[in-house]
Amino acid sequence: MVSHNFLQNSVFIGSYPSYESLPDDSGSEIAFCGRSNCGKSSVLNAITNNKKLAKTSKTPGRTQSINVFKVEKDKNHKIIDLPGYGYAKVSKTMRADWGITIDNYLNKRKSLKALAIIMDIRHPFKDDDLTLINWCEAKNLPLVILLNKSDKLSKNKASQEQLRALKELKKLSTKNFVISTSATTKDGVNELVETMINLFNM
Repeated sequence: MVSHNFLQNSVFIGSYPSYESLPDDSGSEIAFCGRSNCGKSSVLNAITNNKKLAKTSKTPGRTQSINVFKVEKDKNHKIIDLPGYGYAKVSKTMRADWGITIDNYLNKRKSLKALAIIMDIRHPFKDDDLTLINWCEAKNLPLVILLNKSDKLSKNKASQEQLRALKELKKLSTKNFVISTSATTKDGVNELVETMINLFNM
């Protein structure tokens, strides 16, 4: 059984509007990203067991900067919360700015150890998701696929979706983990924490 203590010490460092404003590029980082309605903030709060760590909103697209959380005081491990993508109701200029910020982070950040892509289990593998999956494969970067909101489906249906995702990823990626998650029921949270611990220490 995984102890949540590893992530429970996480603290918010700051919100950075551009790649250039980020803290020093050192240590190990795992970045979380996904479409603006994927439930990213709720997942971050679930794995750290802190409902107030990442701000949740009923309005998708609230995260407009790169939010950085330090995992432990004595180690240089960080969780990166990237701006959500694919939300239609923000301006094209703002979407373009987010795209540049995410692109700069993914391509330049040396401390990036893995990318976690959160998808709604009911609507996985949208075009933006596939772009990031292909990017991870090209960069040989470990990829964690989180099929979130699994509580919205029966256990049998959620298992089917997980198997389908694994089959899909075999065609696209060689270094990947697929985890069915729910911030509501905490399904998959221990497995995700364990996976993160291993990736941080690679």
